[in-house]
Amino acid sequence: MKTTIKTTFFLLIILNSMFSFSQTWPNYYGQSNIYNYSDDIIEQYDKGFLICGNIYSVGNQTTQQSWLIKTNINGDTIWEKIIEGGDDFIRTTAIDQTTDGGILCCGLVWTATGQNDPYIMKLNSCGEKMWCKVFTGSLNSNVGAQDIKETFSGEIIVLMNQFGEYGYEDMYLFKLNSYGDVLWQGPYCSGYEHPEGAIPRGKNIKITSQDEYLIAGQVYWEDPWNPGGDKGLRAMFTMVDSMGAEKWVLPFGIQDTILGEGQNIYELNDNSFIGLVKKLPSETMQTVLLEFDSLGNTIQYVIIDNDQIGSEISKGAPLDFERNDSVYVLGGIYGVPGTGYSTEIILDTNIFSNLIIYDHFQHINEEEPYTMGITNDGKIISNSTFKESGNWDISLSKLNLDLEYDTLYPGTYTYDSLCTEPGLPQSGFIFLDDCDIITGIDVPSPEEYYAHLQTIPISVYPNPTRKKVNFAMENTRHHKDIALKCFGLMGNIVYETTVATGQTETSTTVSDWPQGMYVAVIYSNGFPVGECKFVVQ
Repeated sequence: MKTTIKTTFFLLIILNSMFSFSQTWPNYYGQSNIYNYSDDIIEQYDKGFLICGNIYSVGNQTTQQSWLIKTNINGDTIWEKIIEGGDDFIRTTAIDQTTDGGILCCGLVWTATGQNDPYIMKLNSCGEKMWCKVFTGSLNSNVGAQDIKETFSGEIIVLMNQFGEYGYEDMYLFKLNSYGDVLWQGPYCSGYEHPEGAIPRGKNIKITSQDEYLIAGQVYWEDPWNPGGDKGLRAMFTMVDSMGAEKWVLPFGIQDTILGEGQNIYELNDNSFIGLVKKLPSETMQTVLLEFDSLGNTIQYVIIDNDQIGSEISKGAPLDFERNDSVYVLGGIYGVPGTGYSTEIILDTNIFSNLIIYDHFQHINEEEPYTMGITNDGKIISNSTFKESGNWDISLSKLNLDLEYDTLYPGTYTYDSLCTEPGLPQSGFIFLDDCDIITGIDVPSPEEYYAHLQTIPISVYPNPTRKKVNFAMENTRHHKDIALKCFGLMGNIVYETTVATGQTETSTTVSDWPQGMYVAVIYSNGFPVGECKFVVQ
């Protein structure tokens, strides 16, 4: 049964939301005569789902807004948020859940000049905006934040495309702390470091079990036997360590003249990964499963012929790849040239030595954008776009491993339990008109950022001083065995004290000190890591 959520969102202050209740899967979410689609979905800590939707309306004024839809375990709407930003144009491309129950969002906003600017936002556990950042300054017109993840340490890593110099430094990572402070930025798969390549573009980022950042995407890369020649489009996988240092770039297919795009990654163990590749040309797209190790070496790969999936399939665009305990699940858009539907495919786990495809299921009239995942109870969640008669709705399905629609779950569940504010979360609007603007000019590189953490910058106020001096210190939470010493001009110690890890200020009286210049030196583990001068009058 198709359930339509009618949401009035133009020129309203309060969102008029009608909850949808369905008898079975799939569920549909949308407004009539408006293009509704979803770019991402996550299962949350309370077993509900959060859909990262977008609303595109063409009329007297063309607008696009983002649409967060929180559902219960059966896909019934609990609350929804409309996100507005830019000049009536915003697209949210990815979401993630934080350990404190918050929500991370990233995407892009359009401006009146036709420029895209990436945006990042964090909502608290009640669905309220905590902070947001808009990144400006890129000279490229198609810049955007593609993917976002929370790291094991609670920091945030964001994948951006076309932020830097076009053709050379197109793919960036930004790292932020949980408060939204930008820690560092850096280009990866750069044409300056890899002159064989050009125009890298990331699609997905995975936090590995070793707390490293593995990017799947694409890059134009020259054939090894034709240096300086034309560059073909290759699937690209790039590993970056937790301190932002690029470890390696793997352009897949250069030895076998395989053209394609990297779509996603599945981690087998801490030394082995499966990369999901869309093999070109577009007229006969195929699926490639690539195994590579943690050093970026190709181990083996298998090309899945489309007719192995089904006799009715001659073209396939893989998008997601996951594993249940007993099988692999491959998801994407499969069909014939000109027509393709969202499809789930069940494969045996012994894919490289004896590929066995057990079954596949196609969602008729459901197309891209498409995302797929495995729920905590081992079911398949399929999120795509239902397109019929010029109308687009967001579609959400839950299937078992027999590729049958899952049954509805009875019982009572508590949702959004980490939100302790009475009456929240509620449906409503989120506006991006007060976001912090980040130009990127003053954001350090990873090398600069971590070099700075090795120091303890120290400042003194008031300076000059007569009675009391205050010492302000940074980075002390990254250090142990900290000591502060003050020296006279003859090198004699006139004052010393210990400083606790994380302590940011200390003070002392100087009224009985001789007038003159002094040097404050701060030590960590016995080594000087910061100093400043001050005057006692």
